[in-house]
Amino acid sequence: MQDQHNPRPESGDPVIDPSIWRGMTQRRMSRRQMLRAAGTGAGALGVSAFLAACGVKGATATGSSTTKPGGVGSAQWWAKQKLNHTVNFANWPYYIDVLKGKHPTLEHFTQLTGIQVNYTEPISDNLPFYAKIRPSLQAQQNTGYDIIVMTNNSPPLGYLINYGWLTPLDQHAMVNFHKYASPLVANPSWDRGNKYSMAWQSGWTAVGYNSSIIKNPGNSVDILFDRRYSGKVGMMADPQELGSLGLLAIGVEPATSTESDWAKAAKKLQQQKSDGIVRAYYDQDYINHLKNGDTVVSQDWSGDIFQADLNSKTSDLKLLIPREGGMFWTDNMCIPMYAQNPKDAMTLMDYYYDPQVQAVVEYYDDYVCPVPDAQKVLLNPTGWAAETLHAMKPSIGLPYAKTANAATVFPDTPAVQASRPYYQYKSQEELTAWNNLFLPITQGS
Repeated sequence: MQDQHNPRPESGDPVIDPSIWRGMTQRRMSRRQMLRAAGTGAGALGVSAFLAACGVKGATATGSSTTKPGGVGSAQWWAKQKLNHTVNFANWPYYIDVLKGKHPTLEHFTQLTGIQVNYTEPISDNLPFYAKIRPSLQAQQNTGYDIIVMTNNSPPLGYLINYGWLTPLDQHAMVNFHKYASPLVANPSWDRGNKYSMAWQSGWTAVGYNSSIIKNPGNSVDILFDRRYSGKVGMMADPQELGSLGLLAIGVEPATSTESDWAKAAKKLQQQKSDGIVRAYYDQDYINHLKNGDTVVSQDWSGDIFQADLNSKTSDLKLLIPREGGMFWTDNMCIPMYAQNPKDAMTLMDYYYDPQVQAVVEYYDDYVCPVPDAQKVLLNPTGWAAETLHAMKPSIGLPYAKTANAATVFPDTPAVQASRPYYQYKSQEELTAWNNLFLPITQGS
């Protein structure tokens, strides 16, 4: 049976609605209040049309997701690789520690290893970045990047794996990872054995509510369907997020759902709308409506609630990861095929699984940390981490314990157990079927 977590495109890439990608982009940048304007085009944008517009026509797979004996990514291949003392790292904007215009963890890495890091932020959306690097990969050429960061609930990561366009990682070089990685990101469903990826940061799509109004929220997604809050409930316009919530509401795991399940979930969501429970279907601006009282409970992204809690005026906003689960997404570090500095890339990727290093990153970013032991460092920093955190504190203005004790950064065991993976589309037809069910709910038709 084909692995549903890594769909292999058979007749070109699926049609992706823009709202899926808007949500993926904006949730990352909202932590630092640096939102990129959402796309405003109407209707669905086909990936094939998008790629054609970027000059990528008729692309076909040239690689293989199976590592051949002695081939790229094999133990023999890795044994031959040498350090070149440079690495090109492509990431999302506002997604790494910053102090006076520099990145302390990258500077520390260079001091330790002598490896210079060319750090850039060209990824503001999974799909356009995939379109950008795909021609080079198809031509079996270097993309210019040694590390890229891609999201697990976006089809491009599955395409990169299944086209054979990611380099299998050197497991022997993942010393910190195998020692410190969180259960949430070790051996994940989208990349069993972490053959191609190591998590950068993660987050949830869950439920946010105003605790000054809702004193007893319970522990279920049913709160979003409660008639007591009619006209005060916010739902997401992103069809992937909306549909996943609908599936949780009918007791179905999104990752293993069927088209029949989708229809039942859509029916429940349509009833929620018809009953007048939903005020509106939001993009990133859902958080503003939750803050100003237009809504009292809403689908939310976990980092937004953390940021709201830092302001006394919005500290009543709380996060609920319901018993049915919170949708868990992860941005993953990967090495694209034909990278020029793979050994340097592996060295940097594993460096970020040092708890001291992650403590510095989390103090700035406040995402779900892939290294639980970083919490201990934040509670009792020593050495390099202590010096760096002390230098960063005036600009961030928070006690280290605020980050260390945040359930959205260092989740407890129930939250870990409640994390749910997204459904991974296996074909264009499946994605079209999903959108045909859930997009009309948000669009009023």
